Amino acid sequence: MTTAGERSPLEADARTILARAHLVRGDVIPAGLVDSVIERSWKRSVSFGLDVAAPPNLEPVSAHELRALRERNRLLVEVAQPELENLFQQIANTRSIVMLTDAEATILASMSVDASLKRWAGLPGMCWSEQRTGTNAMGTSIAERRTVSVFGHEHYLERIQPFSCLAVPLLDPFGNLLGVLDISGGDSVRQNHIRSLAAMSGQMIENRLISTQLEARAFVKFHSRPEFLGTLWEAIAAFDDSGTLIAANRAALSLLEIDRQQFGVRLFPALFDCPYDRLLDHFSVSGRSPLLLHLHCGVRVYVSAGAAADRRCAANGVAVTRAAIRTGLAPPHKPDRCLADVTFGDGALHNLLHRAKLAFAAGLAIVLEGETGSGKEVLAKALHRESPRKDGPFVAINCASIPENLIESELFGYGDGAFTGARRGGACGRVQLAHSGTLFLDEIGDMPLSQQARLLRVLQEREVTPLGGGKPVRVDIAVICATHTNLKEQVEQGRFRSDLYYRLNGLRVELPPLRRRDNLREIVLRVLADKSGSRAPVTVSDEVMDVFLDHPWPGNMRQLCNVISTALALLGADGEIELRHLADDFLSEMLERPAGEGNGAAALPIGTLMSMEVRAVQSALERHRGNISAAASALGISRATLYRKIKQYLPHLQHG
Repeated sequence: MTTAGERSPLEADARTILARAHLVRGDVIPAGLVDSVIERSWKRSVSFGLDVAAPPNLEPVSAHELRALRERNRLLVEVAQPELENLFQQIANTRSIVMLTDAEATILASMSVDASLKRWAGLPGMCWSEQRTGTNAMGTSIAERRTVSVFGHEHYLERIQPFSCLAVPLLDPFGNLLGVLDISGGDSVRQNHIRSLAAMSGQMIENRLISTQLEARAFVKFHSRPEFLGTLWEAIAAFDDSGTLIAANRAALSLLEIDRQQFGVRLFPALFDCPYDRLLDHFSVSGRSPLLLHLHCGVRVYVSAGAAADRRCAANGVAVTRAAIRTGLAPPHKPDRCLADVTFGDGALHNLLHRAKLAFAAGLAIVLEGETGSGKEVLAKALHRESPRKDGPFVAINCASIPENLIESELFGYGDGAFTGARRGGACGRVQLAHSGTLFLDEIGDMPLSQQARLLRVLQEREVTPLGGGKPVRVDIAVICATHTNLKEQVEQGRFRSDLYYRLNGLRVELPPLRRRDNLREIVLRVLADKSGSRAPVTVSDEVMDVFLDHPWPGNMRQLCNVISTALALLGADGEIELRHLADDFLSEMLERPAGEGNGAAALPIGTLMSMEVRAVQSALERHRGNISAAASALGISRATLYRKIKQYLPHLQHG
């Protein structure tokens, strides 16, 4: 665990190697060579009897055991999966692996473009506990209950020293450890913005767990700056009907200056200078602005309130809990996307989607084709909301993200005793949960052929028989499918059933990639406004807009949203996004692609982009009088990256 701000990675690695020499000899490690977290973990690894030269014990659990593990951790997997996918898209070009584990460091889900890396270290069912593999980010994060980075030689076992890893612990609303979110790969994991993205993803998961686990509870959301209400950084505290604190996120604990021992003890008036009834009365009228209150420690905060929506209805975006009605608190609401929002004013796309709306309303199945990240799920939800089934559930399943041996139970459910570890009484599958609504099958082209046959029978007979037998259940569902591949070509190659293809292909809609959209500038501004939320208006500099218009956007809308979200996170109090606010890997992606690979409408010579970065580097160095650390911080990159850019662009400054 290095302190990159104090010394370079090379210097830190040299110190770690020296410390390991003392460790292997059984000597006392001199103070200051490695972080105390790493030293404690090394000592635990020694106590477990692990040999530094031994291979890691990563034999995955059986398919039945994995199914049981995922069932026991179903809520964590469901809540974390969207953030797992978002984080993966943001770091996909680093060839790293993103993993989610349970509280015992067993992998529940993983995503990587590097298949060999996933097979070696990231298969679901592999366990990375310290007892098995010694010092590593996942196991050590669980042991320490804190964010842990383990780089290179800091790993206890020699076989895993080529990797750099970062793990963020995930806690439930009451402070219980549920698992960790991990990024592992090469040196790119050392970058500061990777750590920031992981921390943001972990916070998003924990915030969602609060609203998901604490149904029928009133929430108070607060921050010292009103523009941060409704953002990732807001503090969230949950209270019962008597006004007793029952849970809070880390931001709330920090602002309130309390720990989780106060749950079930502290009353609202002991935390805020306001009676609980007055808060409820204020927010009993919809549209009320935040209250300005003081905490018991004297800090002034802006307070808004809401209630958790019932989980069953949350997927539909309708209904509130009885407690919400009783207290008069409305759930925080974000306007649902409609078809007009998806088109961003693109006339041709609007006409295409209008046809899809008519076809879906008439009961035809829809197939959405488009590159990864082009907005297929957003469009599917919009079609559902503007259909006669809008009051029914919208149930999504990603056929590519679920292990093949779990797809059957996820889709069709299972009966009591269907397999070892199965939930008593069985469980409903996604198809049954979509009854009277819409079933969205994302990446349908990746569904195994054996499951395609079962899905076809369900669509033909409109009934589901759970895994392990049982009485068939009638279902009334509409189906929308999405794929990044050409399904017709998949049929011709024998990888997709022709009978299922014709059953699903009521109307095919091809979403254009972002680089082919004529209104890219308007899309950028719309996404920026959407992501900015309630904070003060944010603009984009001309240089950054030129970069955005030139970029080929291989990750499409998802990548654009992630790039803007990261820029906003790094923006601080500034009101304009500049090059220094863009993630280093995004700028590198721009610089490394071949010239002329832009979107065509506003392509810039690659030299122009390089000159922008040169000017940004020069300006930062001038503003901070050559101070490398300060300039790197201002640019939002590491010192090592800044040194590389100086060597690349400004070699005359290397000895200045």
